[in-house]
Amino acid sequence: MSITAVVVAGGRGEVDVLTSVGGEPMVVRSVRILLATGLVDHVVLLDVGMRGDALIRACSGLPVSMRDEFPRTLFGMRPHGSQRADTTAGDGVVTASSVDVVLLHDAARPLAPPELAVAVVAAVRRGHELAVPVLPLADTVKQVDAEGIVRSTPDRSGLRVVQTPIAIRGDLVDPGLAADPVAMATRHAAAGGAVHTVPGHSAAFTVRNAWDLELAELLAGRIER
Repeated sequence: MSITAVVVAGGRGEVDVLTSVGGEPMVVRSVRILLATGLVDHVVLLDVGMRGDALIRACSGLPVSMRDEFPRTLFGMRPHGSQRADTTAGDGVVTASSVDVVLLHDAARPLAPPELAVAVVAAVRRGHELAVPVLPLADTVKQVDAEGIVRSTPDRSGLRVVQTPIAIRGDLVDPGLAADPVAMATRHAAAGGAVHTVPGHSAAFTVRNAWDLELAELLAGRIER
């Protein structure tokens, strides 16, 4: 069964995917997450932030290919500059209809355990259209009006926080939403598609600011001890 693994390398911000966590750029950690599953031996980097050269340098030695968009046909991927010719099996023409599973991961979630990727791929292999890892919502949520007044308290028992990586059947991929895997899952559900959930992991949080980065550094040290 064919699997195409994609890591979305997002744009710049207070903290971005080239920022180091535990001595390694987040994008590199995210690529290694998918490779560690044993399901794939090649990862496509989706260069949303248009930093191809910097990403290539960061991922030196890893079996990756570069794309700055995700068209219906994955064609013309820029091979990693330092990889051997025999490690670029994923660099050829791959059409979405010929791929059984597309595995999408946000590089801003550098501590997601490989087991999440294994779980969502397994769910799609069992026949689900799309699978996402989720966690129960721990915080109390309030409905607030335009004046900032609390009007209601939604029941959080059925609310979940969505994480990545996600897996989706290849012929259902929306190329326009590939840069945001969570948005792809949301749109798929809104269009009437079935989104299967698997248990998420607290370490698979998004690192977007200095606070997140400090927490990620602490966790990376514990994970690697």
